[in-house]
Amino acid sequence: MRLAELSRAHAFRTAAIVCAAFGAVTLLLFGFIYWQTAWMDMERIDRRLINEFTILSRETPAALQADITTHYGADLPRQVFAAAFAPDGMRIVGGLQSPPPGLAPDRTPHEAEALRLDERGTTLERVRAVAGRLADGKLLVVGRSEEDLDKLRALVVRALALGLLPALAAALGIGLFASQRTIARVRRVNQAISRIMQGHLSERLPSAGGIDELDQLAGSVNTMLAEIERLLAEVKGVGDNIAHDLRTPLARLRVRLEHARGRASSLTELDSVLGRAIEDLDQTLAIITALLRIGELEAGRRQSGFGNVSLASLLHEAADLVAPLMEQRGLQFQLTLSPDVDILGDRDLLMEALVNLLDNALKFAPEHGSVGLALLQENGRAVIRIADSGAGVPARDRKAVLDRFYRADPSRHIQGVGLGLSLVAAIVRLHGFALAMHDLNPGFAVDITCSSGGE
Repeated sequence: MRLAELSRAHAFRTAAIVCAAFGAVTLLLFGFIYWQTAWMDMERIDRRLINEFTILSRETPAALQADITTHYGADLPRQVFAAAFAPDGMRIVGGLQSPPPGLAPDRTPHEAEALRLDERGTTLERVRAVAGRLADGKLLVVGRSEEDLDKLRALVVRALALGLLPALAAALGIGLFASQRTIARVRRVNQAISRIMQGHLSERLPSAGGIDELDQLAGSVNTMLAEIERLLAEVKGVGDNIAHDLRTPLARLRVRLEHARGRASSLTELDSVLGRAIEDLDQTLAIITALLRIGELEAGRRQSGFGNVSLASLLHEAADLVAPLMEQRGLQFQLTLSPDVDILGDRDLLMEALVNLLDNALKFAPEHGSVGLALLQENGRAVIRIADSGAGVPARDRKAVLDRFYRADPSRHIQGVGLGLSLVAAIVRLHGFALAMHDLNPGFAVDITCSSGGE
């Protein structure tokens, strides 16, 4: 993987930002630890220096000289030292050649440079020292070399550095690893998209089977691709069906007109042929009109006519329209209403859907059979049920009959173009309702489950 490609990866940039932030916070934390460690050690040294200075300053001159010689002598290479000087600055006793320059005799610890005397000779060192005048005018200096403190500081810095560098390296390594995985997944997604753009509509975006953002996005896109594939297949099938269903009435129309032109011997015969030709044209126009209406409904452009609709009133009106036709065919028709429910919808479209379903029931109900229209309540929702005593739609065809131009085998002998149920399905989807078919044993029913009252 090229470095330029890696550096452009979002995961790598995020890891780099996190690594930089982690480094900055760690440096601040380590700086605080370093300051606290050095400060606490210096506080400890200062307390010890003040304590030793206080003890020495209370001794008699002879005891002071003996104590310094015994415990702080120049021949003892100790970290802590003490020295006494005459009022004129001449050394009396101790491990310093002269008073440290600039060291104030205020009995307070200060940093200074001092000439140390030991068995190795004279050495200039950085020291932490306390100085003060005694009662007889002598200058007493008690101090400690900062060598140990410097070593402690160096040790802390080294430890912090050794802890920080691996942490930063680990964070950067994790960022590189995550970036490589992300780039590899994005590359596979781009390859899949390229194949889809080349016409392989069955291709899907790869998914690792996890629940991260890329898998969720891939799942959503794959669902969309499946729907697009289905719609394209439906459009192709619709185009073929349109050509097939329009060819029949147009071919019949042409034959009749040819026959009339060559064989019509009277105006009456010609008028009869023209009447049948007009019927064929009406059938063709009905197909085109139904397709346009389905397309308009599926595009959701009819929701401007939505309002409160009383289902009981709607079913009463539909029953009044079809009851005479049922009676002509010798069918028993029954209307059943539960308590009325108001829904939000387009009354005209809902009426059209009911009339289509009742017309199907009228067509397929057996002679002397029955048809029912009912408003029910199931699980807190209103259900419109159109039932008949016929055989109904076979289970294998119940999904397909909602497609345009599809006609199940038992309905091949029935006049129609196979768009009625497609129109009903489009109206149901526009309203956000659900349509289901099921057997009643005996009989068959189509249910439209509406939203609960007021929704």
